[in-house]
Parts: sequence; C-alpha cells; structure tokens
Amino acid sequence: MRVIAICGSPRSGNMEFILKRILINAEKKGLDTDFVMLKSKSIEFCNGCLTCDSTGLCNIKDDMQIIYSKLEESDIIIFGSPIYFDSVTGMMKNFIDRLNLFYTTKKLKGKKFASICVGQSGSASSMKVINYFEYISNELGLVPIGDLSFEAKESNEVENNSEKVSQIDQFAESVFS
Repeated sequence: MRVIAICGSPRSGNMEFILKRILINAEKKGLDTDFVMLKSKSIEFCNGCLTCDSTGLCNIKDDMQIIYSKLEESDIIIFGSPIYFDSVTGMMKNFIDRLNLFYTTKKLKGKKFASICVGQSGSASSMKVINYFEYISNELGLVPIGDLSFEAKESNEVENNSEKVSQIDQFAESVFS
C-alpha cells in the first residue's frame, strides 16, 4: 500500500512536521510513502482550457505530471495546509485547481483521503478548511477516512508539544489500521 502526503505550506514548520510524522508512522506499518512539498515544485496555474475533459490529460507540462502519477499510484492521499484567511494556502488552491483532470477522469475514485490543517485562527477556521477538503474529496470520488487540525502560531509549536505529537501518532494509527 502507498501513501502520499501533499504539503501546501510555504515554509518548513508545523505542517511539514505533521505530515512527515504521519508518514513515519505509515512506514512503521510497512507502507510505502511519498511526500510532496508544493513550495519546491513548479506548478503552473490551470488555464481553464478543459483539454483534460476531452483527452483525460493535462496539456500543461510541469511538475504536476509527476504528482499526477504519484496520486494515481497511491492508496491513501493526505492533503495538508496551513490556514490562510479561513482557507488553504494559495499554492494548495492552485494544486487543487490542477486536479480537474481527476474530476473528469475519476482516476482517483475510491482512494482513501485524509486532511490536515493548522493555524492560529481557532476551530471555526479549521472547520472551514476541513469542509473545503471534504468537498474536494467528494468531487474527486475519494473516501474520507479522517481529518486533523491544530491551533498553532509558531513554526515549531506542534513539534515541541508532546500532547500534539501524541495526537498525530493516534491519528496515524487510526488511519493506517
């Protein structure tokens, strides 16, 4: 079984730590893992050409081509984003826009999906992001298996909090059991 985690954070910090911690737990269970840090990828904006509707392929040649393959090969997909103005980051939104290919082809249908968010805005903002991720998962035919959110401001706040680290491990256990 293969797990992919997509990190929509523009910095190294809480979200990267959370996703990597989840993947470490997956590897302990014998699962293969992939980690994609969107900030290190070249991903163009969707241009709305709808070529993917007729061909099942995106005509934009960038790092999304590699990510498309990784998503198709995965059994469990995890999206993680910090909360920016009650939503996901711009790079995560751009990535999601480029998933129109899978809305059209339904190649991800039936794969398991989990979502993670972290921010300083509190539970109302977290619920907006989790609900957005749930909406995207429904549109792509993914099967939601869990979500996790944390309130944190400093870039290493989650990593330095043993209670939050324990929550990550418990979440991973529930997702991978």
